[in-house]
Amino acid sequence: MKQFIFRYITALFGILFSLSSFAQAHYDSLVSENSVISSNLSVNDEIFNSQVVEFTGESSFNSDSDSTYIYNEYLGERFSYKQLIAPGVLMGLGLLGAIDEKNGVNKTVRDCMTDWRGSHKTHVDDYLRFLPSASYLALGFIPGIKARHNTRDRFLAAVTSHAAMLALGYGFKLIIKEQRPDMSDRKSFPSGHVALAFTGAELMRMEYGTAYGIGGYVAASAVAFLRLYNDKHWFNDVLMGAGIGILSARIGYWLLPVERKLLKINDKPNKPTVAVMPSYNPQYQSIGVSLVAQF
Repeated sequence: MKQFIFRYITALFGILFSLSSFAQAHYDSLVSENSVISSNLSVNDEIFNSQVVEFTGESSFNSDSDSTYIYNEYLGERFSYKQLIAPGVLMGLGLLGAIDEKNGVNKTVRDCMTDWRGSHKTHVDDYLRFLPSASYLALGFIPGIKARHNTRDRFLAAVTSHAAMLALGYGFKLIIKEQRPDMSDRKSFPSGHVALAFTGAELMRMEYGTAYGIGGYVAASAVAFLRLYNDKHWFNDVLMGAGIGILSARIGYWLLPVERKLLKINDKPNKPTVAVMPSYNPQYQSIGVSLVAQF
C-alpha cells in the first residue's frame, strides 16, 4: 500500500511539474509579445499609460471591467517552486498520517473533540465550505473592491482550480479509502469540505490581496475545525484537504495564461475608429452628417 501511494504521488507531481513548465513557457511567450507591443506604443498615448504592461516584476490591480485590456503583469501566474512549500508541507503531513495507522496525533485530536462535542453536532460546515469560493466570484462586482483580473479571467481561474481540487481530492479518496472516525464510510482522506474551502480562500488572497484572503482563511479554518468537531475526519485528513485546496488555487492561476492562448483571447486595446458620412435629403433639400464612433 505504501509503495502504491508513493508511486501515485510521484506520478501526480510529475504531471503537475509538466503542466507548470508548459504554463511557464506560454507565459514567457506572452511576456515577450506584450513587451514588443508596449515598446511600440507612442509616448503621447497617455490615456493607455495605466494599462501598459511594463513587466517590472510588480503586480498591479485592475478595476473589474469587461472592457479589453493588455495582459496585466501578475506574479501569481508565474510558476515558482516557492509556491509549493505551503501546500507541500500540509500534504506531506497529511500523507504521513494516512500511511501511519498508529498516528497518535489523530487519536489525541479526536478524543479532545469528543469531550468537547458531547452529543451535539452541527451542519454549518456543509454550507460554510461554499462561502470562500462564492465570495471570490462576487467581490469583484462590489464597487470599491479592486480585482487583479476581469470577470472572465476570474471565472476561468475558478473553474480550473475547482477542477484540479476535485481531481486531486477524489483521486486520493478512491485510492486510499481511509475509514472515517464515525465509521460511516471509507472516504475520509482527504477532506473534500476543507479542500473546497481552502481553494476559495487562496483564490481570494491571490485575487484581492491579504486583507480579503484572511477573511477567506478564517472561514476555511472554521470548516476544518467543524469537520473534526463533527467526527467526520481525522486531523491528517483536514491537513491534506487544506494543502490540496491551496495547491489547486495556484494551479488555476498558473494555467490562466495557457487558457488565454488556447481560447485565443486577445486583450489588446483596440484603436478607436471614427467615421463621418455626409448625407443629402432631396425631398426636404437638407444636408446632414452621420457620425459613427467605435471605441
